[in-house]
Amino acid sequence: MPRSMRNLSDKSIVILAIAIIFFTNGGSPVLTKIALREISPEYYSFLRFIIASLFLLPFFLKGKIKFNKDLLVLVLVSLILTLNILAFAYGIKLTTTVISSLLYVLGPVLVAIFSYFLLKERIAQAKVLGIILGILGSALVILLPVIQYGNPSAGSLLGNFLILIGVFSTALYTTLSKKLHVKFSPIQVTTIFSLTTCFVMLSLSFREVIENPGLVFNLSGITLFAVFYVGAVCTALYYLLLQYVIKHANPLAASTNLFLNPVSTFAWASFLLAESITLLLILGGFFVLLGTFFIIKSAKTNEIDIEP
Repeated sequence: MPRSMRNLSDKSIVILAIAIIFFTNGGSPVLTKIALREISPEYYSFLRFIIASLFLLPFFLKGKIKFNKDLLVLVLVSLILTLNILAFAYGIKLTTTVISSLLYVLGPVLVAIFSYFLLKERIAQAKVLGIILGILGSALVILLPVIQYGNPSAGSLLGNFLILIGVFSTALYTTLSKKLHVKFSPIQVTTIFSLTTCFVMLSLSFREVIENPGLVFNLSGITLFAVFYVGAVCTALYYLLLQYVIKHANPLAASTNLFLNPVSTFAWASFLLAESITLLLILGGFFVLLGTFFIIKSAKTNEIDIEP
């Protein structure tokens, strides 16, 4: 870690990490949607995680890791988040980036539920209210294609459900990741996830890679930029910062970045995709945001403060 960073407290670094995530990660669904106009979700995800792994490996190789049962557990938990990558890539192709970012706001609500069952954390009344509001809001957003049939701003029902699968897997991974830091550092957790996803996506896109090995050299400039930016910034940097927040705060605090993400995503989408929003989308998003607000606000001090 740079010397200037060492002078900052853990709390300051966590706040800085969340701020960086806010300003940079909003472009991920927008650029992914652009790239998927040219290549398949599997091949795009493979290229994305090749780039991410290349950025992470030099830092990963500086440390030592034991090939034992704990590493196997880490790989298995990483597969949960790999499901999110695949569901997201297929879902974003069918729905809008704004809907995607709003559904991911449901993350803290699901983390609160998973933490109750897996980490034995108490659910206060305000959290219950937050969970109810979050579920109602997300149901409205998901069902928009049925309510507003034919409106392109409503996305598609299949696409919205695929995104929801990604949200569930992300929330479960975020909850379980807290326990991984007893044995592994943030860079180890992030790199193992990246390598695991890379191998999974290679196996899924193997035929495409073999049949068209020069495909990557024929991609447009915007697609190459999308793959590089999402791989380096929205994957390597994002997940590394996320793991740092999880280690020095808690899963719920790490999920609060999703609360801010729709603002950043809408800015990117308005500029690059000219996406619009509807009144019902705003209403559903409001309930999701309000539910998430109650979840975060009701967390006990020791649940949201930074660890010593």
